[in-house]
Amino acid sequence: VGADRNRRLREVLVGKEPNGVALNPQGTRLYVANTVSGTVSVINVNRNSANVARVVTEIKVGTEPYGLAMTPNGSKLYVSNRRSDSVSVIDPNSGRVIKTIRDVGFSPTGIAISNDGDGDDDDEIVYVTQFFALPRPGRLDGEDDAKQGVVTTIRTVSDEIDGAVVLPPIGDTGFRAAGDSIARVA
Repeated sequence: VGADRNRRLREVLVGKEPNGVALNPQGTRLYVANTVSGTVSVINVNRNSANVARVVTEIKVGTEPYGLAMTPNGSKLYVSNRRSDSVSVIDPNSGRVIKTIRDVGFSPTGIAISNDGDGDDDDEIVYVTQFFALPRPGRLDGEDDAKQGVVTTIRTVSDEIDGAVVLPPIGDTGFRAAGDSIARVA
């Protein structure tokens, strides 16, 4: 109690440029997004075995997979594919991509899933962040408030895009520059 007992149990080779990871609720399967390889490594985990962790398969997904999130009860794994502007939906039981959700936004990266605490994964919402802020209508590019963040929402019941949450820029950050490049003030 109180002692930090974290230690490396094993190093496992996966695809090129591993980024995101997700663990199933039972702690027996680990998923790793391999950005350059375009795959997700599936790793069996057994802390009571001499072979604590081993890669059992690679799942081909979209271009540059980055973020991973598993539904609370472990029925689906969602993978954001940054250069495909898509999200792959994987069935963890079969290890197959069951759907590719296209046009989720420009360069989807971060991904998270709600958890309402029940045993049903079909009533959750997937949140997918876009890496780059997008132009704000009616604003001149270069102004402090010219861009806004966007988070795409997906319903797990249909694996369809439900909408988007717009994150407006901060109106006044308190920063006061002596010049202004847009107004051409040195």
